[in-house]
Amino acid sequence: MEEIFNVESSVVTMLKKFSRFIKRKKKPKETPISRDEFLKLKPVRNPALKWEKNEKGEVTIRIPIKSKGFAAKILPTVKERRIRLDQVGSFVWELCDGKRTVKDIVDLLNKRYKLLPYEAELSLNTYFNQLSKRRLLGFILPDEMAVRFAKTFGVKEEKD
Repeated sequence: MEEIFNVESSVVTMLKKFSRFIKRKKKPKETPISRDEFLKLKPVRNPALKWEKNEKGEVTIRIPIKSKGFAAKILPTVKERRIRLDQVGSFVWELCDGKRTVKDIVDLLNKRYKLLPYEAELSLNTYFNQLSKRRLLGFILPDEMAVRFAKTFGVKEEKD
């Protein structure tokens, strides 16, 4: 038993010594935004996606899937993936037109579903994070935020 333990501990020790040489994935830069900045964002749906609303008021988002490789040429493949949103998610999805701010959507949620502003903000933050990670939704930034983010991420301004 002791020999096994010594071998394991020496392997662990060796891994610790060499771990600094192993490349780790760098996390992308994240610039936290304040609550006020979040409320000024204008969410916008991905224009490459198609979506439809059924008779119950639920939205179904259709995401095209590109087939790759040799097997895709031989085997039948699915051309799209579908995501069905619930009633509240569908309501919010329709409001993400690039014209309304998050604050506007919070106010509409308060009126329609009788939510407290803080609850609506937290729920929208989580929901928008999920949709943006899946690239279903983006945001139009106010000018002052756009300048700050451009500096942070090294994006050069386009000149007209």
